[in-house]
Amino acid sequence: MLETLRAFLRTRPVKAYFVGGTVRDVLLGREVHDLDLAVQGNASDLARAFADSIGAAFYVMDEAFDVARVIVERDGARDDARPSDSVTPQDGRASVLDFARARGDAMEIDLATRDFTVNAMAADAVTWNGEAEDVIDPLNGLADLQARRIRAVSNEVFRNDAVRLVRAVRFEAELQFGLDEQTAAWIQRDAALIENAPMERVRDELMRIFGAQSILRQLRRLDALDLLGRILPEVNAMRGVTQSPPHIYDVFEHSLYAVAAAEETERARYLNLAQGAFAEQLTAHFAQTTSGARTRRELLRLTLLLHDIGKPATRTVQESGRIRYFGHEDVGAQMVEPLLRRLKFSNDESVLVRTVLAEHLRPIFLAQNGVSDRAVYRFFRDTGAAGIDVAVHAWCDQRATYGEDMPAEIDSALQAVIGRLLDRYYHAHEQVVAPSPLLNGDDIMQYLNIPPGPRIRVLLDALREAQAVGQVTTREEAFALLDALNMASGKL
Repeated sequence: MLETLRAFLRTRPVKAYFVGGTVRDVLLGREVHDLDLAVQGNASDLARAFADSIGAAFYVMDEAFDVARVIVERDGARDDARPSDSVTPQDGRASVLDFARARGDAMEIDLATRDFTVNAMAADAVTWNGEAEDVIDPLNGLADLQARRIRAVSNEVFRNDAVRLVRAVRFEAELQFGLDEQTAAWIQRDAALIENAPMERVRDELMRIFGAQSILRQLRRLDALDLLGRILPEVNAMRGVTQSPPHIYDVFEHSLYAVAAAEETERARYLNLAQGAFAEQLTAHFAQTTSGARTRRELLRLTLLLHDIGKPATRTVQESGRIRYFGHEDVGAQMVEPLLRRLKFSNDESVLVRTVLAEHLRPIFLAQNGVSDRAVYRFFRDTGAAGIDVAVHAWCDQRATYGEDMPAEIDSALQAVIGRLLDRYYHAHEQVVAPSPLLNGDDIMQYLNIPPGPRIRVLLDALREAQAVGQVTTREEAFALLDALNMASGKL
């Protein structure tokens, strides 16, 4: 693709430069799938002509600033295009080339308008061979790259685009760099601006942070910079809210460590759950895309941070001094919906997060009471596709409750429940989790001579549960159960 692009540019009377993340990642030796170009001329026309020459898709991203995107189908890994852009490939089998008109007659002028010095470098798109000495570097980005430092190009960076406040932490997280002290001071100064930034762009930067390594450190960084509580004000009420044993942290700290436990589980490749019997399935499950470039993996981490937002509103202290939070899971599920809407998450993502919050105690209760096939059926009946997320969430929640000192019997009981749920889901799905109905609503109405209504759904669920536990295996047995239910309830 690079050689195709260069051959095309040689035929055009405009100058183009690699800029931003392209130059940075080449110099860092990182894999580069996507290219950012600054064009001294009409960028959209150049992008359209290139797309036409290779039969690729073309989009105008920003007409006012003359920014366009070319998407080229490819084989390979997941797309790494900037998720803050409005047109992002969904299938992970495309390369992205962004063309933007350079600001000013010289590249030095254009680079001075960028966010951080490590992104404020340019190189001739036709001739550059990846060597540092050929890079245009007016703001000493090469030195910051060598020092592994994120430094703003000026003190107006965040006032020009408030999303950069979060992006600074995202780059620190993804590149494993350090944040320049002056830049950190400017972020704290301008932190309030994030509240009026475009929320979908803030969401995308935030979720990239949730997908990065050392998540606990990055969440603490967001918090120290006064950003976490401004993006997610619902977490502020959790600070300093104490909990009774076995909890070893307050609600806020517990939530942070629950997110860290998810990273621990991922790092173990899910081999620390159910004796590693479902590591492959869990890896595939959490790699599933939820919307855009986001996956269940990042969404689980976000959900763990938010899972106890209902606790401050439900906190009670009993005469014994024990602190309780009755119904906090339902309150939290209600609270999280407007939060997700504010950050422009999809409806499917909202359903997933709300379900996990509402049901996150279920596996823990099952660990105390045992898990029969009936309990498994009811669990997945209520959680649906979110059931696997709930099970893994419960493990992370308990790790953050006890820390390193989880009692062996608690550990063993929860692992047994998670193993049972996963086994039934992956190995007996059609028998226990979602058996194919032996009867439908019309069968029930005709057999019992009753009209449509909510009773039909109740009877269908009773029949399906009976199938799940092996009580009913044929249509004849299903009709016999209907007779028994009808007799037991009189006028059911």
